[in-house]
Amino acid sequence: MRSLLMIVIMFMFVPMCFSQSVQEEYINKYCQIAVEEMGRTGVPASITLAQGILESGSGTSQLSIKGNNHFGIKCHSDWTGGKMYVDDDAKNECFRMYHNASESFRDHSDFLRNNQRYASLFKLNPKDYKGWATGLKKAGYATSPTYATRLVEIIEKYNLAQYDSGTFVPVSVTSEVIASAENPAYGTATDKKPERYYTSNGFELSMSEYSLGTNNNTDYIVLKYAMDIQVLSRKLGMAPWELSKYNDLPKKYTIQPGEIIYLKPKRNKAEKKYTVHVVQRGETMRDISQKYAVKINKLYKKNGWEQGVQPVEGSKVRLR
Repeated sequence: MRSLLMIVIMFMFVPMCFSQSVQEEYINKYCQIAVEEMGRTGVPASITLAQGILESGSGTSQLSIKGNNHFGIKCHSDWTGGKMYVDDDAKNECFRMYHNASESFRDHSDFLRNNQRYASLFKLNPKDYKGWATGLKKAGYATSPTYATRLVEIIEKYNLAQYDSGTFVPVSVTSEVIASAENPAYGTATDKKPERYYTSNGFELSMSEYSLGTNNNTDYIVLKYAMDIQVLSRKLGMAPWELSKYNDLPKKYTIQPGEIIYLKPKRNKAEKKYTVHVVQRGETMRDISQKYAVKINKLYKKNGWEQGVQPVEGSKVRLR
């Protein structure tokens, strides 16, 4: 009788253990991309993982298996990718299909970042997963009245908040050389990690996402993925206006991969070895300002030009 009881108890616990292992396996498999997406767009990694677990059944749903759709995102009118049709709130609804899971994670981040209804979420502390969970429910991401509660329960059960620091996933560090024959003024990027660039409510910019360098004694960063300038400012612990001012950019701007972004004010003049720049086709004063790390207003002053005037191809711009 005792042996029979032990067998019954064992079978009672097997499904529970299996369920937990599937969720933990999902977390281990996708935690790195969740952290990378947090660095790229500002969506907390804990929220991404919790939504993936909930929406895809930890990767076991038909949407995730057949369509690599881990977040239940429907087609909508602007979707031009693959489609699959599944009964959901209504019969035969259209859902997005992806080539792989990574594509689904990126689209999820972009879907939240670029949708005005979720704009208020990006004003929250990136570690405020409860605020994010509540905000997603209020914004209409899901119809279930317990959606926010379930997300929070998943995050706390599996300690997903640890990934919101951006430091729990090992990443390879590579350095990039920004200097080239076409851009001789640019220095060489480095994988050095100066601590002053790494504080924003405890969140660190993942070292797999950028390179650092110095040009004309002015530090700069080069991103490997597109990122809103406000998001990068927050991650670097800088005031929202600083990066815009230092780089002569609008406050609402998407930084492109490979673009040099200075982390402090540019200099009043170029290095001694650069005295004059011959303007190439399509170059603007801002291009020249960024190339030599010289303040654009100083360039106008040195050349006796009015602000806003653009140089003509073949003309010479004094740098010192």
